Amino acid sequence: MSKANERRKQTRLLEAILQELRSATTELRLLRNELERQPTFQNFDEKYSDSQPTQDAKPEDETKKDALAVYDWLTAKGITVRNYHERNAADIVYDQMARFLGERFGNVSRVYEYIKRSLSTGKSFSLNLASSSQNEIADSTQFCDMLSKHAFLASYNYNKKSKTIYANPQRDGKVINFVNGGWFERYAHLSVCTLLKRQNLAYTCLFNPQISFQNGDDFELDLIFLIDNQPLWLECKTGEYAAYITKYSDVRKVLSVPKERAILILLGIEDELTINLTHLYGMTVANEHSFLEKVSVALGITKQIEEKETVKIIAPISGPTSLSTVLNKADVRPVPEYRQQAIVELIAMFKSSNQPITPIELKAALAERIGASRSQVQDILNAMVRSGCFLDGDGQSMLSLSASVAKLVSNNSSIIERKCIESYVRAVLLVTSGYFDSPANIAEFERVVGGTAPDKATIDALDETLGV
Repeated sequence: MSKANERRKQTRLLEAILQELRSATTELRLLRNELERQPTFQNFDEKYSDSQPTQDAKPEDETKKDALAVYDWLTAKGITVRNYHERNAADIVYDQMARFLGERFGNVSRVYEYIKRSLSTGKSFSLNLASSSQNEIADSTQFCDMLSKHAFLASYNYNKKSKTIYANPQRDGKVINFVNGGWFERYAHLSVCTLLKRQNLAYTCLFNPQISFQNGDDFELDLIFLIDNQPLWLECKTGEYAAYITKYSDVRKVLSVPKERAILILLGIEDELTINLTHLYGMTVANEHSFLEKVSVALGITKQIEEKETVKIIAPISGPTSLSTVLNKADVRPVPEYRQQAIVELIAMFKSSNQPITPIELKAALAERIGASRSQVQDILNAMVRSGCFLDGDGQSMLSLSASVAKLVSNNSSIIERKCIESYVRAVLLVTSGYFDSPANIAEFERVVGGTAPDKATIDALDETLGV
């Protein structure tokens, strides 16, 4: 074969390839135009309803439309979308478990934390529910049944007589991802979609898009919605968030998403801390209880309720009832009938633990061990955290119970008790600086808190730190 014939053959081959590419491009353009002409879905498939809240799989063409709309929005900002989660039949199962866990988290938080820790340690676990409420027992066992049926638990048994759960989680990637945070993203997604449906708001959403910015940095978004062509970005964290929040704040600026529409949802943190973090980091921070309200405000569904952060004005302390009221309003009820036992149990818990303990697990385990209500336990923990009793992994005093606790400042119960008493003193001094000048007041303080008041020098030092 001559060289001329060989060149002609290669030319014809190249022309055929180019024609195939042109045809494919035309087909894609036609498909895109057809999708754009279809009516916008407002929510999940009609199978997803209030009576069947977990049947949320969208038709395939709707999923593609979602991808196209949000994809185009990101691309217009010079952002490359490398990959994203495409819904499939398995999502229905994941969504069922995520919604159950999210809606009943107050009752299943203990068993959830045990499962999460077990995945980390590689060991099976047992959880005694004898002191738990009937609702907590029912929801916890139902959740474990659900996990077991779908092989998320390699082994599971519930002893009705002792009311003890014995389980060993499946150490599989999909299980680990779901337990460590995937469920929370799904719960947020389901909740927001339900809200939008009820408000008759058309929207599209991209789930877990992996993106690259123009500077080459890679990032993965949890949820990005487009509602009336305006973005709503949600990030969800079930554990440590301190190392990520600055990055989220920077990404918000690159995405050009308004602060109100960039919402970081942190599991288990206090409302007051969400307000502080919102002011510090230039994006809206919420918890599992408040995120739907924040979304509603961002979308103009409900009017913004101005957050009042002024110090509560409390009348000067004039009697026993007034003293108790001050401590109650400061969220540091002394709970003398449980406090010292709680301190002893906490010391034992941290001595026996080889890893940090989450606030949720801490509260639940302590309530079970001492037989106190969770609100009583919370007040004891508040007194401890405000006096620097809890340390993080770097040995620094924790300013709030927003992350796992590595250890106590001391294993001496007398030192922890003294620090709790100092928290009560601070709460009193904030209201009446001269309260401890009276021996009668000191005696009354000791009766109410069930402990010995600090000496005058310590009280004066505490008074100075408050700037009174």
